[in-house]
Order: sequence, then structure tokens, then C-alpha cells
Amino acid sequence: MSAESDSTNRGEPASGTPGLGRRILLGVGAVVVALAGIVGFFVGSNGAETVPRAAVLGGLVTIPTTPLSMSLYAVFVTTAVLAALFGLVAVASRYEDAD
Repeated sequence: MSAESDSTNRGEPASGTPGLGRRILLGVGAVVVALAGIVGFFVGSNGAETVPRAAVLGGLVTIPTTPLSMSLYAVFVTTAVLAALFGLVAVASRYEDAD
């Protein structure tokens, strides 16, 4: 790096690729949802013998402890939590841009 390029970039914020952060977050979210589904599959396949039905949502709903049902439940809950968190990030970035 030359001293000339350092002096020209000092006062300016670094410009990145527009939308790159959103793509990264969506990719990380997809990986997390997939991992939750895999873990749900293992929980369902190992827990079916000892606990045939699992109480979810504070005991309001019970679901069978099968690999498919536990995988779907894990994917659903993980997607809902990540969507809420990503929504909060989007709202916070709008407020930050307004200032």
C-alpha cells in the first residue's frame, strides 16, 4: 500500500457491496435452519422410544416424537425466531439511516 492511498481514504467510510450483508445473513440463517432440522431428526429418532409424545408451546400442543415431526418443529421454531431477529435488525437499520 502506498502512502497516497492511505491519505485519500482516511475521512471516508469504506464502501461495500450493496446487499452483501443481507445475503450473508440469509445464508447463515439457512445453515442454522438446516442444522436445526438435522438435530430435530436425531432427537426424534432417539426420543421416540422413551417419550412417545412431546408437549410444546408450554403444554398447549403435543406432537408425536418422530424424526419427521421433530425436524419440522425445529425448522418452524428456528425460522420464526430468525425471522423475528432479522426483522428487528431491519427496523433498527431503518432508524439508523434516518438519523
